[in-house]
Amino acid sequence: MSSTYLPHPNSGEPLGHETRRVVATQTVPPGGMDPSAFTLFVRPGRPGDLVTSGPSAPSPPRDRDSLLRCPACGTTYPLDARVWRCRCGGALDLDPPAGPLEPERIRQRAHDFWRYAEALPPLGERVSLGETMTPLVPWRHRRRQAWLKCDYLMPTGSYKDRGAAVLVSHLKGLGVQHATDDSSGNAAASLAAYAAGAGLRMTVFCPAAASPGKLAQIRLYGAALRPIEGPRAGSTEALLAELARDPELFYASHLWHPLFIAGMKTLAYEITEQRGWRVPDAVLCPVGAGSILLGLHGGFADLVRMGLAQHLPRLFAVQAAAVAPVARAWRAGAAEVAPIDAPQPTLADGIALPGPVRGERILQALRESGGGVTTVSEDEIRAGLSRLGRQGFCVEPTSAVVVKGLEHLEDAGELGPDEEVVLVLSGFGLKAAAVLERL
Repeated sequence: MSSTYLPHPNSGEPLGHETRRVVATQTVPPGGMDPSAFTLFVRPGRPGDLVTSGPSAPSPPRDRDSLLRCPACGTTYPLDARVWRCRCGGALDLDPPAGPLEPERIRQRAHDFWRYAEALPPLGERVSLGETMTPLVPWRHRRRQAWLKCDYLMPTGSYKDRGAAVLVSHLKGLGVQHATDDSSGNAAASLAAYAAGAGLRMTVFCPAAASPGKLAQIRLYGAALRPIEGPRAGSTEALLAELARDPELFYASHLWHPLFIAGMKTLAYEITEQRGWRVPDAVLCPVGAGSILLGLHGGFADLVRMGLAQHLPRLFAVQAAAVAPVARAWRAGAAEVAPIDAPQPTLADGIALPGPVRGERILQALRESGGGVTTVSEDEIRAGLSRLGRQGFCVEPTSAVVVKGLEHLEDAGELGPDEEVVLVLSGFGLKAAAVLERL
């Protein structure tokens, strides 16, 4: 079995004559990250090997006829409309689909996710903090050879930088001066960082009980932090009340805005390229709002449409049993995800969402890919966190749900022993340092 990947220094992969040490170079903004800080380990001589330097990908043409479309009522809006959802209350999609990708041209570009520019929405300018491609690491678990996609190594320590980079770039082009979002921490930190890079004011509504590390990170980026006591839904209610008072404030919602999902599609492109333009058989990811899963589904669907993949990988959602609205809907055979009235506390605070905005789309993506849903207990989250830590991967509890999630799917016969499986690690462990201290 042949594959192309970026081995992790702690993966157990020998770093002798078969592996060379290189430094990835890319253009970063003034005050941004030093390219020399990026040390990657690339196995040479494999199909699809990645170049470590090269010209930046061109921006998609601004005259590309992109629209925001509401699938619920059919209303369309121009891409430059200052809207975050349809007037009917529905979530908007980006239309038309992505432009074509050419692997041979992509190989020659800088080692970042902007290498897939043709498949991204047209942007007037790019706001970048140095979004290097994240490692895809071979990982043995039980008797399976799987792969870990280390998106916790993005600039702010979270996969959400993919969506934030594209969304904030879009807002910068629109001339937005002051943006806001509600989040349990990672999305807010990511948006705050990119807003700082773009010179935008950012106000964040966040549960007061969110991880202290995440709250400190948001403050570090200069965002105005509004901690809200009570359940997660209270942060959204406070934000909507503020929007009603301030018409100049724009809701840069990672839950609602389709350009955030558009940025997440790069995760599917990247996994496929790192595997020599071969899609895996299955991908597991944590699911709360579903942005990882929807980005994967949309990105892999793009590759099928472009002729760069023969099929969709099977997508599997992993939820904390304490807050599992998608799992409940899946098991009931429902078409939509009903919110949970009284969610229980969970270590996996990044997916502790009582009801996703795009619940119907999540279920559709799972069914179209032939995937499914599983849940893990709090003890299983701790066990997964410890297992990854003992192997050199410092992730937050939300990331760790995929470990025991994989075991449940194997035990239930959902995943065959020879299937090639990728697990997405979504957030960096030091964001939840208090939890790590108690392990």
